[in-house]
Amino acid sequence: MVHEEADQQVRLWLQLAHEAYSDRQMLRTLHYFQRALDYAQEKGQDLDIALICRDLGYVCAREGSLDKALAYFDQGLTINGVELSVRTGLMANKASVLVSLGAYRPALELLEKSSGLIRSKYPEFANAPSQLVHSYAAIVQMADGLRKVVGLLDMGVRADRIQVDIKRHEPPWLSRKE
Repeated sequence: MVHEEADQQVRLWLQLAHEAYSDRQMLRTLHYFQRALDYAQEKGQDLDIALICRDLGYVCAREGSLDKALAYFDQGLTINGVELSVRTGLMANKASVLVSLGAYRPALELLEKSSGLIRSKYPEFANAPSQLVHSYAAIVQMADGLRKVVGLLDMGVRADRIQVDIKRHEPPWLSRKE
């Protein structure tokens, strides 16, 4: 029962953080994310910590705090037994940040590992949740683009001559209010 209540408290703070971010209220966003993270850490809720790290890292990346984003993604990725959509989200988001930093090969490796995890659990995609199928498609598309970048680098094209445009896919919780 205690674990259920803790999950509920974390979910409430996450919902408030997501709403604040949708309203572009960054101080409130970070406050609620931090409350959720502190609480989950205090209660030893690793699976919630991974989820919070995925979402908080995404927000940090979107706001240009790439080092903080990487730290959150890495923290989330150290946790075992995480739901597939959370793990692949952490990996894909970290890959996006690595691309922004010009680390194309490590980003490509992460994307390939991420898509491989999804394929290994859902080889036919018939039973896969639709959100995971959409994530897989975005991950594969991004990996294809990065393969071209790595190919150019391998041909001797200087990295500063390559421009990579990352098409970010917004998470389901980031809904624009009308």
